[in-house]
Amino acid sequence: MAIDDLTIHERLTIQMEYVVPLVRDLQAILGEDVVNRALEERIRRDVEKAKREPTPDVDLRVMAAGTETYAAGDVLGYEVLEASEDRFEMNVTRCGYKETMERLGARDIGHLLICNLDFPMALRAGTELTRTQTCMQGGSHCDFRYRKRS
Repeated sequence: MAIDDLTIHERLTIQMEYVVPLVRDLQAILGEDVVNRALEERIRRDVEKAKREPTPDVDLRVMAAGTETYAAGDVLGYEVLEASEDRFEMNVTRCGYKETMERLGARDIGHLLICNLDFPMALRAGTELTRTQTCMQGGSHCDFRYRKRS
């Protein structure tokens, strides 16, 4: 099987099987707080960089198709609430990414390694993401609310 044949979830699982033990080793050596703050800082810098990049003009109705890519392999249970030119809203009620991190004993850092990547990715796609909860962090669902970036 070629790498291109793998779903996003399968690729991420392979990455996390390597990354999680590395993060745990760093936490043991440097301290959990230090490593977690470094992971948060990495995302903060990525968000700031993405804000400086040109904003592509996007019709947010295409986000439904993009969601299918991340859900490939029946890895997400989700409901699209709105898909218009300027807004895309959905709730994820079952998350295989969370399940992968649970299997790896790393759900506590899943938001730092996976979920928070959604924010810079949204900016690069010409949108702004608001999310108040994730399955990874114990929420009943992930509430994705995308708006066209101004």
